[in-house]
Amino acid sequence: MDFQLPDAGWTPNLLMFGFVICFGIALPLGMQVSVINAPAKHIQRWCDEVLSTRFNTTLTPDEMEILWASVVTASVLMGMIGCFSGGSISTKLGRKRLFLISCLLLLIAVPCFLFCRMASSIELLYMGRITVGLALGLALTSIPMYLAEVSPLKQRGAMGVLLPVGVTAGVVLGQIVTMEQLLGSESLWHYGLGVGGFLGLIGLVFYCWMPESPEYLYSIKHQPEEALKVVRKLFGNNSIDETFEKRIRLGKQTLQKPDTFSLKKVFVDSKYRLPLALLFFMNAGCGLSGVNAIFSYSVSTLERIGISSSDATLISIGYGCINLAASSCGLFLMDRFNRRPMMLISCIGCGITLLINTLAIYFVDYANWFAMISVGAIVAFLLFYQAGIGQIPFFIGAELFDIGPRSSALSLGSFGSWSANLIMVMLFPIVQQLWGAFAFLPSSIVCFALAIFVYFYLPETRASNISDISQLISRGFKSKIR
Repeated sequence: MDFQLPDAGWTPNLLMFGFVICFGIALPLGMQVSVINAPAKHIQRWCDEVLSTRFNTTLTPDEMEILWASVVTASVLMGMIGCFSGGSISTKLGRKRLFLISCLLLLIAVPCFLFCRMASSIELLYMGRITVGLALGLALTSIPMYLAEVSPLKQRGAMGVLLPVGVTAGVVLGQIVTMEQLLGSESLWHYGLGVGGFLGLIGLVFYCWMPESPEYLYSIKHQPEEALKVVRKLFGNNSIDETFEKRIRLGKQTLQKPDTFSLKKVFVDSKYRLPLALLFFMNAGCGLSGVNAIFSYSVSTLERIGISSSDATLISIGYGCINLAASSCGLFLMDRFNRRPMMLISCIGCGITLLINTLAIYFVDYANWFAMISVGAIVAFLLFYQAGIGQIPFFIGAELFDIGPRSSALSLGSFGSWSANLIMVMLFPIVQQLWGAFAFLPSSIVCFALAIFVYFYLPETRASNISDISQLISRGFKSKIR
């Protein structure tokens, strides 16, 4: 029997749960994404001094680039490991305990960052980045499941966007905190790296109050009584009528242990091929859409088109604020509009705006005002991005897969996102150096290709039961979803 929460709407406890997820884990994770960018030159100079003092070694500029690339990508590589292990851990320990593990990892990273400069230890810097990456990988795999499984069907979309909204807010806050005037200076950068982890304390403070996923308790742990307690806690005693309670209690008699879905089993099972492809390509498309390049290299890109360094920094922060405002609108959009049209509009809009940005950068040498067209195109891109690509991949897996294969499927989907992030972070500077103005063209092509894939294969999942969606896409790539 499928487990379905009562349609109790928004309750104070459900809102409180969303608050803890947003500020206790999503916000600090987002900060860890961006705090490494602004003070990069100061950290590189410190690394050079440490190597010269401890090992009597001086790195060439090219060698320093390699060292810095390893520092930046350490968290990405550990994130990939975390996304693979997050699914199985959340099945064995539960969504709530994996939330706790992610918060603890963030706190463990804090002393690594705070004391690395005092101890002249590059190893501590690496340890902090590795720990943060593991927390990111685990959380971005498990938190979307957690949010979906405590949300009624009608609120699932709005709750699902709390994770990207929190991460986006953290990215902006990290940019602000690590400004040169605050904690991004030569003497304070290590505090800038560590300050975000302290927000993990919010998660620890509220951990005892946090409920376990009722669907997990019912379907995986075979504890219907505990599931009912959680439902009452989240939605109140009046949310459970006699019919619902009887259905849950009687379900215990017919409840069977769900099949164990390993990564390999989900990957090779033909009935999961289409939803898995949708999850993987939508997550990969999110990473390859160009948003990571915009935020990781926005200052250098703006300087290339003739904007001063100080103005480029302010515009970069402005990008972050616009991205946050657009992301916050996702709470309204996902609650009221269907996933499929929003995803199509988002993909096509992102592809067009990136194409306009490419042309503006190409013609900037002919007229200076093309620089402002480039800035405007990126602003429009961020608005389209947060209307679909930047929101829906975070929770679509919970709407495509039932609870048995869900954790493994989300692990594979997260792997697509992390792989795309690694590709963009590593290759965009090289592509920009070789292709110049056309560096954003591959991302534009990816957005258009994703729009075509979504048009033919993505079913509408809003306010739909997973069993109905599974039947609709049961024929794999031969399914007729329109």
